[in-house]
Amino acid sequence: MKIVSLALVAALATTPVTTPETTTREHAPVTDDCPHSLTPPEPRTTSEVAAPGAQPTPLPVVVDGPCGVSAPRGFEVPEEVHASAWLVADIDSGEVIAAKDPHGRYRPASIVKMLLAMLVAEDLDPAAEVTVSRASADQIGSAVGIGEGGTYTVDQLLHGLLMASGNDAAHALAQELGGDEVTLRRINELALELGTTDTFAASYSGLDAPGMSTSAFDMGLIYRAAYRTPRLAEIMATDHIDFPGFDELPGYQVWNDNGLLMNDEDGLGGKTGYTDDANHTFVGAKRADGRRLFAVVLDTTVEKARAWQQAQLLIDAASPTPAGEGVGLLEPVSVTEPEPEDEEAPAEVPGVHEADDPRLGVEAGIIAVIVVGVLALLGVVLSVRAYARPRRRPTGRGSRGNRSPA
Repeated sequence: MKIVSLALVAALATTPVTTPETTTREHAPVTDDCPHSLTPPEPRTTSEVAAPGAQPTPLPVVVDGPCGVSAPRGFEVPEEVHASAWLVADIDSGEVIAAKDPHGRYRPASIVKMLLAMLVAEDLDPAAEVTVSRASADQIGSAVGIGEGGTYTVDQLLHGLLMASGNDAAHALAQELGGDEVTLRRINELALELGTTDTFAASYSGLDAPGMSTSAFDMGLIYRAAYRTPRLAEIMATDHIDFPGFDELPGYQVWNDNGLLMNDEDGLGGKTGYTDDANHTFVGAKRADGRRLFAVVLDTTVEKARAWQQAQLLIDAASPTPAGEGVGLLEPVSVTEPEPEDEEAPAEVPGVHEADDPRLGVEAGIIAVIVVGVLALLGVVLSVRAYARPRRRPTGRGSRGNRSPA
């Protein structure tokens, strides 16, 4: 079965309001009937309660199914994978080897930080120094540990953003890009430029907020671009760095929280994510049989395997599939546009045909007489030329009368 959109073309963040019991599952949710084609699952906390009249309108559905597992023959989904949606693809070719509910809408948690990282890598000088505000240092959720008044380079903050999923680093970098509102607008514009159709970033850090939405396919588009950006790929593949302290606190080491990178000798890095409403999310890559494959995992639990292990299992299950035998391509969805009308051609009026058009009267008759006269004159000229032309001997070539032009 092909994924429709593909065939057409083609770390810890927490919500502080409530802390419900951890979600558990005996098996992966069945999504064949597309339960989340419009909106993510109902939140379990109050993180997405909007002010009266401020609830965002869900994004329109551009791709409608399929929503179950799409995979080549011989691919078996590991039983440890409890994700509602996932995708395995080749970084270099863009081929999607297998997927589940690829356009179903779920919350990204901190894996959405990659959009912020892409803006930073594009716009800010890595050597530029940033003095941290109290607001940045006091951000809730996961943190790399920057302090008020501390001075860090953009490059150090970018490492803290991707390696330790620092919400504090995210806030500090967002201020360098123009502030919260500007940054949020720009990362949503970037998501659109990358071809996403299911993604709305309600926060740049991944904290849940009204309207937050993404899909495995969209994250595939985003992370394929990130893996193909040398600076971001290098940071994702860094196991640890020395990080400066502040005030009287000494410096320390920051280690990458990506388990696939740290526990698989072929790991290439990626990004972790978790909130109470998103559950576990994860993106990770590794070298497999001469290819660079990566997996996106959304809305999963960890009864039988950590999120990074589920991604690892999916990549390992996909690696035996020969190139070209996957289910589609990671390319922006092609939306069919109506053909533009020829401005010089008159619009067709229903029910009126040429034979019924009263304009085909005297003018049409005059034109017909002229045409007949011209054809008759041409026939006379051709007859004279044929009679006067000397005959040639046969060249030995076959007749071209029944041959197609080269």
